[in-house]
Amino acid sequence: MFINFMKKSTFVKKTEEFSKHLQSNFVKQLVVFDELDSTNTTAKELAVAGAEEGTIVIARTQTHGRGRFDRVWQSPEGGVYLSLILRPIVPVEKTSLLPFVAALAVSSTLESYGVQATIKWPNDVRVKGKKIAGILLESEARGQTVNYVIIGIGVNLNMDLTVLPLDLQTRSTSLLSEVGTSVDIYEFLKKFFLQSDLFYTLFKEKQYDSLFDQWKTKTDTLGRIIQVQTSSGTVQGTAVDIDTSGFLLLKTKTGEIKKIMSGDCLYFDELHHA
Repeated sequence: MFINFMKKSTFVKKTEEFSKHLQSNFVKQLVVFDELDSTNTTAKELAVAGAEEGTIVIARTQTHGRGRFDRVWQSPEGGVYLSLILRPIVPVEKTSLLPFVAALAVSSTLESYGVQATIKWPNDVRVKGKKIAGILLESEARGQTVNYVIIGIGVNLNMDLTVLPLDLQTRSTSLLSEVGTSVDIYEFLKKFFLQSDLFYTLFKEKQYDSLFDQWKTKTDTLGRIIQVQTSSGTVQGTAVDIDTSGFLLLKTKTGEIKKIMSGDCLYFDELHHA
């Protein structure tokens, strides 16, 4: 007979205990790991197996954290790495607004610590021009029915930025760096889940205009000259607005308005730092 004597890590035990006392309409189940290859990968497996909306996968570290376009998301100890499983009853095209929901929840949580956060289209949260959080959306639909949406979120909380690659150190920040003291992860999670509930409720109630208005007050993208690398090439122009699907409207030098569904957004005045 095999007996598993492996002990749960302190992180797992504390987080599981935290989840027992968490009063949240948004969180139905918190699935905790000390280390994962990717919380999004595990969340997707759970979603396919039928996990309910509000199931959240969280890990202390990730060995193969993923960003957009399958880039590596550095996931050392000291960050918040989690993935949300959602099953919204909305038209498929509206799922593209869920990164807005996540970005607003993250930025509002950061602001509760006195940190002024801005949102960079389509998926970054920044402080003083440096990245502090990233968002990754993956979904599956059948026809016009959304089967599930996975929103992966990584936040630099108490991270030692010197463990990051040199090229990222100058472009990244953490909540620890901004407030000058370590932040209790469970206090942060409690605030984040509350904000997520508020913004996701707006989404479910189809109050899209309210989401757009709040996003526009926090974005640092609109009005700037930008360069966007898309799957079909590079486009330059001024970011003038977003449409009802959250796609970026870019005005080129010729006055043409281009709709950008996704891509890497670089601010022209920051290109020398990129």
